[in-house]
Parts: sequence; C-alpha cells; structure tokens
Amino acid sequence: MSSSVRTRHAARGFSIVELLVTIVLAGIIFAAMLPFFANALKRTSGDGYRVDSTNIAQERIEQVRLLAYTDITSGNLNYSPSPAASPFGDGRFGPTYKLHDGESRLYSIDYVVDPASDNSAPQKFVRVRVTRAGSGYVTTAETIIKNPNPGDFWMSDSEPTDLSLTVWFEPWTYVKAPGVVIQRVQTNVTPNATTTPAPISQMPNAGMQELTWTGLTGGPNYTYSVFCSSTKATYVLAAPPFRLWKSGKLKFDTYPGGD
Repeated sequence: MSSSVRTRHAARGFSIVELLVTIVLAGIIFAAMLPFFANALKRTSGDGYRVDSTNIAQERIEQVRLLAYTDITSGNLNYSPSPAASPFGDGRFGPTYKLHDGESRLYSIDYVVDPASDNSAPQKFVRVRVTRAGSGYVTTAETIIKNPNPGDFWMSDSEPTDLSLTVWFEPWTYVKAPGVVIQRVQTNVTPNATTTPAPISQMPNAGMQELTWTGLTGGPNYTYSVFCSSTKATYVLAAPPFRLWKSGKLKFDTYPGGD
C-alpha cells in the first residue's frame, strides 16, 4: 500500500518538474525569438514608409505634369505660405505632405527644377524627394517636361476627331454638385470660341470612379480644361489647359494637399 502511494507521488512530482522545465525552456526560446519579431515589425514599418514615400513622390510628379509650363518653377513648388496667404496650386505642393491614414504621418518634400525658372528652356527636369523624420529612408521620382510652345506645332496638322477623355478621381467620394465640367477653347478663330462638350457636367454615381466624354476634337487648335467641384475645397478645382492628340485619361485630385 505504501509502495503504491510512493509510486504515485513520484509520478506526480515528476510531471510538475517536467512542466516547470517546459515552461523555462519555452521562456528561453521566446526570449531568443523576441529580437526577430522586433526586427520583422521594424522592417514592416519601414516597408510601409517606403511604399508611402514612393506613392507620394509619384503623385507629386503627376500633379507637376498637370501644371502650365510657366508655373513649373522651384519657387512655386517649394512655396510655403503663411496661414493667411493663398497657397500655390491650391495647396497641392509645398514642403510637407500629411498622410491621413489613422496616424497622420507627416512627410517632407523637396522639389528640384532645372532650370529653376527659365520658361524659355526647351524642357525642364523635375525631381521630387520625399523623406520622413525618423525613418531614414529617402525616395525620389523624376520626370522631364517639354516646353509646349505653340510654335512647335504646324497649324496644317490634321485635327484628330472622335477622341475620348476619361477623368478619374482620387478619391471620387469628394466630388460634389455640379460635378465635373470640361471646357474647350478653339484658338484658330477670332475671337476664340469657348464651348462645353456634352454632357455639360457629370456626377459620379456610387462606386463610379471615372467619367468619360466622347466625340471630342483634338489637335493644335483646341485647348481643353477640366473643372471639378469638391467637398474638400471652397473653390472649383481646375486642371491646367492641355491639348488632345489622342484619347486618354486624366487623374484628378479631389483633395489637394490632403489624403
């Protein structure tokens, strides 16, 4: 009787010791793995910063390409106004960009334009540099924009017809009535004729992120502008004038300077 009791106590004691040893070993293993988890989280956070920086740099390049050639200067793009001043480009540019993603992460932006302010140059080189304090990562995006001097076109060039223009939004939910309007100016008549291609204005329906105009005439004699009303702006947003040579798409930032 006493022998069986001692056997059971021995077995019970061995199980407790084994459990304690397992807990200690598990703690040692987890402690050894903590640096790996910390490094993985750090790399994931760094990857997020890099992705955000790359997207911001590409977005700023797209916004620069929408500007009139004479407006693409180092002073305009890096302009940091006082609170009472009217910012250049409806606030789309400047030295900072705040990403509203729940953390409101602030990024620094630097624009390089070469030549910095010579509007007679045949082309301009633009570099956008995006950084974030504490991340140690720098991303750049570059583009070359040619001078759209009207003298570069022959007035005898054929005018492409039946073109289409699709406007898509980032984001579309901010578009408000009356929506989006396209304006066309015919420059080879005196006085210049300004018309609004049908439909005169459009509003994106729920889930619709783009609108399309068809039957447009392009070429050197027609200049187009796109206007959009946004809930994030007290003024009508406008894209710089452009010419159509073929059907295409235009991205419209409905929240300039925001998310």
